[in-house]
Amino acid sequence: MTDMDLPEPRVPHGESPTSAPEPAPAVRATPIAELAAARLAAAALPESVKAVLREASDAVERPAASAMGQIWLESITVAGYRGIGAPARLSLPAAPGVTLVVGRNGSGKSSLAEGAETAFLGTNTRWQRQDDSRRGAWRNRHELTRRPRIDLALTVGGGPATLTRTWPGDDFTNSDGVFQRRGQPAVPAAQAGWARAAAEYRPFLSYADLGQLIDDKAVRQYDIVDKILGLGYLTAVDGLLKAEQSQHTAAVKAVNSGRATLTAALEALLLDLPEETRADAALKAVARKPGPDLAALDRLLTNLPSAQDGDLAELRQLADLQGPDLDLVDEAVQRLRDTLAAAAAVTGTNAEDASLRAELLSQALRHRDRHAGSEACPVCGTEQVLDNAWADRAAAQVTALLDEGQAVRTANAQRRLAETGLKALIVSPPAVPPALAAVWQAWEACRARTDLAALADETLGTARTLAQACSSAREQARVLLAERDDRWRPLFASLQIWTAQARAVNATKARRSDLKKARDWLDALIRDLRQERLATFEAQAQEIWAQLRHESSVSLTRVGLDGKETSTLRRLILDVSADDADASALAVMSQGELHALALALFLPRARTADSPFGFLLIDDPVQSMDPAKVNGLAQVLSDLGSQRQIVVFTHDTRLQRAFTSQGLPVTIRKVERGKASKVEIEDALDPVKQALKDARGFALGSRKLPAAARTHVLPGLCRIALENAFTEAAWIRHHQAGGAEPVFDAALSDAEKLTKVAALAFFGDARRSEDVYRELKDRCGSWAVRIVQDCQKGAHPDGAQIDDPNRFVELVKSLADAVRRPDLAAR
Repeated sequence: MTDMDLPEPRVPHGESPTSAPEPAPAVRATPIAELAAARLAAAALPESVKAVLREASDAVERPAASAMGQIWLESITVAGYRGIGAPARLSLPAAPGVTLVVGRNGSGKSSLAEGAETAFLGTNTRWQRQDDSRRGAWRNRHELTRRPRIDLALTVGGGPATLTRTWPGDDFTNSDGVFQRRGQPAVPAAQAGWARAAAEYRPFLSYADLGQLIDDKAVRQYDIVDKILGLGYLTAVDGLLKAEQSQHTAAVKAVNSGRATLTAALEALLLDLPEETRADAALKAVARKPGPDLAALDRLLTNLPSAQDGDLAELRQLADLQGPDLDLVDEAVQRLRDTLAAAAAVTGTNAEDASLRAELLSQALRHRDRHAGSEACPVCGTEQVLDNAWADRAAAQVTALLDEGQAVRTANAQRRLAETGLKALIVSPPAVPPALAAVWQAWEACRARTDLAALADETLGTARTLAQACSSAREQARVLLAERDDRWRPLFASLQIWTAQARAVNATKARRSDLKKARDWLDALIRDLRQERLATFEAQAQEIWAQLRHESSVSLTRVGLDGKETSTLRRLILDVSADDADASALAVMSQGELHALALALFLPRARTADSPFGFLLIDDPVQSMDPAKVNGLAQVLSDLGSQRQIVVFTHDTRLQRAFTSQGLPVTIRKVERGKASKVEIEDALDPVKQALKDARGFALGSRKLPAAARTHVLPGLCRIALENAFTEAAWIRHHQAGGAEPVFDAALSDAEKLTKVAALAFFGDARRSEDVYRELKDRCGSWAVRIVQDCQKGAHPDGAQIDDPNRFVELVKSLADAVRRPDLAAR
């Protein structure tokens, strides 16, 4: 085959002409929180275990997709930031589809992409990965007097919203982000509700991100893919359960350790004083198998030193007395205050109002259910208002309001946990010395407080008073007892403390069992979901890679995660088959292939139902990609654009040609940077449409121009339109035949005449230019031949005689449209 002889279309090996690869399943149709709740409801678990799981789930921030609704980008406006000086606004279709933002290097494209990322996150990947010496140049040098500002117009949950980020000075890390939905008060961007989602489903993808997946450490590669699976919500729930379980485990260990210490001390005392019956009884109670006899210890400990011991009994008791642990109390009080502040932050907000309205409607529905047959309002007595239609509307409104009031329920759940934790510290020894009875009673009284703010203040103050009183009394008693040798009495206080600890541990036995069962169930759920989602993710990555691998002998056979997420040896598995030989992707794939593979791994995260982001911004995805893979990338992006708003920033014209030559729908915005960093953005037309636009404009004013304009200039403009149309058709034919791009470029370069370019489009062979007119007549009619001839005559001295310039341009358009039909290459 010569450079002028292009291949006929061929069918990939192993496929029939009509076969198509099976599409990979959707990543996930149900948000993770809803999926976990449904599986929990169906699980064969005791209700107490389900309650533990629901309590922890309510205390964790849920993914924002269901609460906020989808977020779409309407426009990006940047001023005084990086390569953009005066405000530049990029308008975007806020709906599924693909938008290409094109322009040469340095035109300001990346400043727009990075600006959107910074507006949402307060930082960006490029800045984070730069060293300190390069981080200073983030402000535009032509607009140093202008305060840097980024404005995003959004559609959130179907309604308009704005996100603005500004900087008061030169410190990039010091910025102010403000988010506002129409009709609602503005809030800091950090409180917008997408913090977790932005970390797990980050809707920004740069060339540096792709390189990180391939070049980073094995652990980091694992974490990137594991995060794409979207199980962070469940691991956070497990983290809460694990934290509580760890507290209980520490308490059990402390009791076991204290038991061993007490046993050794009692045995040592009995060796020296065998007649000490109290030590013997205590040893039997403490060392009893399988567990200590707490009832026997209670009886022993309530028998305080006898009266004949005089003040010795109280002195010994005071000498061994321990007050509350102030560190634990301080932590518990601070935790309660933090949760009260969090609850106060949502008090009076729309979330609280939604929660209260949901409860009010729920009570009304329960009243109606209890009084079947009655449709009268119990408040005003109006008849026939609580009918079935009202009940259906009220039930639907309760569901919506409960979703809106999630923040209140989360805050209340955390507040209850903090209250329970603080009150659990308010304990007293079985026997209280008379001298400290009042302060101990005040300590005990704190448990009954229902005003949580007062509880925090009073508990902390009383604990300090009690601790000081115990410390003072203890020191005084020890001074008095310093000369008295009493081997039993020092053990008495230790037994009191240990018995209280053992009783507390014994009381949490059921809770510990429920926690273990809850974590076992949750661990199994996470394991199953990871396996399910990894299989779906693998299928999608393989599907995308199959579209990107054009002219590559490498097949992606496996994507896996080796090891648990807590293991230091965890790694990402990328197995491929190269010419039917198994290998590791990182060992055999070229840099361009690895870049395409990274895209195949990153893009599935844009489809997750858990993400609130309806958009995905991709900066420079074509860099280092083989020409043959660019067409596959266009198809992948187009497929993804059927579900998401895809915005691609690129300087590479191959991607634009890949969309237009394959007939894929795309919106194109062109970015140009002028003097003083002034950036202009406009709609861009494909070459055929642009040439026709120029010709149509020329035709409208051609009667006022010299005759040569009609005979030479107009045919020349129309020839450009047809030449571009034939070139596009030739490229489609060549691509469908599996030909290499350099071969096509060489053939096109040698086709110096319009008929030769048409021959490439019709036959794949520029040498068949003599057959072009016959083919044109067969396909379109004799008029098409005359149009091509007139366009060619424009380059001759006599030119072409065009009687009706406007009709001539329209006929050229009809011919160009016929040439560009996708079925051209198949004929």
